[in-house]
Amino acid sequence: MRKGCLLFVLLAVAALAALGYWYYQRSRRPPTWVTQPVEVGEVRQTVSASGALDALTKVEVGCQISGIIASIAVDFNDRVAAGQPIALIDPSTFQAQVQQAVANLESARASERSVAAQIQMQQANLANLGADDKVARANLAKAQAACAEAERNYRRIADLAGRKLVSAADLDTASTTLQSQKAAVEAATAQVEAVGFKRQALQAQIEASRAELEGARARVRQMEAQLAVAEINLSRTRIYSPIDGVVISRKVDVGQTVAASLQAPTLFTIANDLRKMMINTAVDEADIGKVREGQEVAFTVDAFKGRTFRGTVGQVRLSPTITQNVVTYAVIVNVDNDDLSLLPGMTANVEILVDRRENVLRVPTRALFFKPSPAWTPARLPALPEGATNTAVLWRLGRGGLPHPVAVETGLANNQFTELVAGELASGDAVIVEERQETGGAGNNRAGGWGGSGGRNERGNRSGGGGGVPGVRIRLR
Repeated sequence: MRKGCLLFVLLAVAALAALGYWYYQRSRRPPTWVTQPVEVGEVRQTVSASGALDALTKVEVGCQISGIIASIAVDFNDRVAAGQPIALIDPSTFQAQVQQAVANLESARASERSVAAQIQMQQANLANLGADDKVARANLAKAQAACAEAERNYRRIADLAGRKLVSAADLDTASTTLQSQKAAVEAATAQVEAVGFKRQALQAQIEASRAELEGARARVRQMEAQLAVAEINLSRTRIYSPIDGVVISRKVDVGQTVAASLQAPTLFTIANDLRKMMINTAVDEADIGKVREGQEVAFTVDAFKGRTFRGTVGQVRLSPTITQNVVTYAVIVNVDNDDLSLLPGMTANVEILVDRRENVLRVPTRALFFKPSPAWTPARLPALPEGATNTAVLWRLGRGGLPHPVAVETGLANNQFTELVAGELASGDAVIVEERQETGGAGNNRAGGWGGSGGRNERGNRSGGGGGVPGVRIRLR
């Protein structure tokens, strides 16, 4: 029994040792190297973004008054001309306001004419007072002359009466005559003063009437302004198209009430010309430094699978947009839409061409990320070029069919190709992009980080990370 158990253990150990040796020998088999050639071609660098298509020139037509929509003359997709009536707000209320303003203006003008006539009458009275003043002053002068004569006569008779040459009765008569003439002078003076007072009163009345006339004229101007406002409001009941274009939105129906108390409501949206459109895209702050006005743009829309549209960068706006701590900048792309296939609101997947190299040496980008397994990696790697800013190590098949490292300097790169600026590689050389170790029925693949990812090809369409050059398999035996 013990001998049987011992024999079983020995057989198991021998089997495990044989299996381990077999696996070790199998793991030492050289893998399959997948290569792709170095070639001369174009390398493009693009910035990806997305946005929505919109009309280049778009006007939202609103109303400046409140009321009920009485009629609508246009509908969606209708073409309109500048100045064409497109809607009508019930004008009855505003017509009544115009009539009321006309009546108020006529009343104000009548008041103005009445005050002006009153001033003319007062001025005529003032002119008549001038004649009365002349008569009063003439009477005063006549009375003063008569009084002076009576005073001289009184003095002469008084002198004669002192010498007993005339009687006392003559002296009394002369005195009475003098007093009478003095009273006449006082009466004439009072008459002159009365005319002066009347003149001052009339002048004051004229000044007051003139002020009243200015107020009447101001009221006339006020009523004229109210009439103008009422007529403007009446004219605003008719809504006109401000531009030539096509109606892309209608937001009201007949019978609907619109209120323009704080903000003018939008009734229609009119696009000037859908043959000229734009895309409002959001570009990440990490890429915005590469974007310039005039750069070429390729984009696709979901409505037309497989079709690539073209445009140009029209504007890079400086104002940032911050959403959940992500900073983006608006980039406006100008698009020609001659066949009117593009519609406002379509989502566009945009590729902005920010740099391009033509007729340069290029390698598949996935080759930069390849590194062979440690069993096939040499102990020493080549020195990288001094002073180079972008360096990498590529692998090609060397002596004995084993991976051999090559130090290179790279330039422009995208997901598919990378420009070679310097290094010991020439067009037609093959670089390794993938290592496949076969173990039994399945292969153990080893490739760079870009090997399985999709990128943009030279036409801006999605393609595999390996690009358009077929892989070459070399297996060491």
